[in-house]
Amino acid sequence: MQIGSRVPRFAPACVALVALAAGWACAVPSDRPSLDENDLETVAVGQPADSILRPDEDVQERRAPEAALRGRIPGAFPDRFPVPDASTVVDFGDVATEEGEPVTAEYVGLLLPLGAPDAREWLLREAQAAGWRATLGESMTFRRGEEWVVVVIEPGATPGNSAAQFEYAKP
Repeated sequence: MQIGSRVPRFAPACVALVALAAGWACAVPSDRPSLDENDLETVAVGQPADSILRPDEDVQERRAPEAALRGRIPGAFPDRFPVPDASTVVDFGDVATEEGEPVTAEYVGLLLPLGAPDAREWLLREAQAAGWRATLGESMTFRRGEEWVVVVIEPGATPGNSAAQFEYAKP
């Protein structure tokens, strides 16, 4: 007798049992009666809701004007301080202070759609027209009553753009 050539005694019986069960399942008639088309319940349905085009009822996208400010300026930014249309908010936060001192100012960084010289001229003209007094230097300081804004404008990464940082009092 060789090892591995031995077949279990019950293997032929298992094969016969499986074959018998498969044959019996195919030969047994179904107890279910066949359906008659007249026995089926019919339900009247209308047109699908999305089959009719109604443009006046369609929800339409509403976009802000192209020239609007992109991003959100923090709430403490002085009211009615001019910002060029199509500017983009790129950064904001508290102005750094010495350790332990309370934060008294915030800043917002904007990408302006004007070159640095044009942005300075535009800001000076528009701020003065809105009632702000300007002090010029490396930075521009604008005052109106108790409010103040310090603006630093630098050339942007692409021609015709500039980067500006606006610092203002934190309430």
